[in-house]
Amino acid sequence: MKTLFRCFFLLMLTVFGVSVLSSFLIIEKAGKPKLLLPYKQAGLTERQAAAHLLSRFTFGARPGDVDKVVKMGLENWLEQQLDGNLPDDSVDAMLDKFDALKMSNAQIANTFPKGGQVQRMAIRDGVIERDSVNNVRKEYRDKLQAYMQQKGLRPEQELLRQFYNQKILRAAYSNNQLHEVLTDFWFNHFNVSVTKNDCSQFIPNYERDVIRPNVTAKFGDLLLATAKSPAMLYYLDNFTSTGVNTNQQHWLVLRSKTHRTIRR
Repeated sequence: MKTLFRCFFLLMLTVFGVSVLSSFLIIEKAGKPKLLLPYKQAGLTERQAAAHLLSRFTFGARPGDVDKVVKMGLENWLEQQLDGNLPDDSVDAMLDKFDALKMSNAQIANTFPKGGQVQRMAIRDGVIERDSVNNVRKEYRDKLQAYMQQKGLRPEQELLRQFYNQKILRAAYSNNQLHEVLTDFWFNHFNVSVTKNDCSQFIPNYERDVIRPNVTAKFGDLLLATAKSPAMLYYLDNFTSTGVNTNQQHWLVLRSKTHRTIRR
């Protein structure tokens, strides 16, 4: 009897081990476990679940989106959104006219200077008098506008218009809706102001190079990227932070430790 029980136990253990190993191999082959959404347990039909997904993971369902998600399969659609690699040719074509989105921070600063900077440059070059800075006459404005055209300068408002317009176009037409929702979420969470200091000139690249590439990365990577970005450094006034020279501070610490050691 004991022998029979032992054989049965070993058989069951073997079956269990093989089943676990098989599951593991399936996961390894696929690279990740199969996604199963429990919408039926929640009492939802497939169309109701598709509408719920679209309301949570996009900026809103567009005509035909529910049918598209149902046809594709809810899990397949969500996995595509998590990957965020769907082609966006039509959106890219719309954004191609926004040249500021391709510029570096230095190029933006040299192309879209603030109004005060333009005035100082015009005074320096003898285009306007210092006493006429507060002049609101059309003649004064025309001089500044002609000076900007001559120097290849453009108003800062145009930079912000391009930035706002690209956000709206991406939200409305991008196929990678979840990434756009997350980009908007993290941009608002790690907020910087367009009205403080020189933040506005750094904001387009803040979203492009800091927020957007890290929306599905580790939180620590996103946090570090925002903390090191020029936009956040200006917004938090960290660009004015000063302290004791690092090498001098290190030398003082070593000297203090040496003195304590000698006294012992």
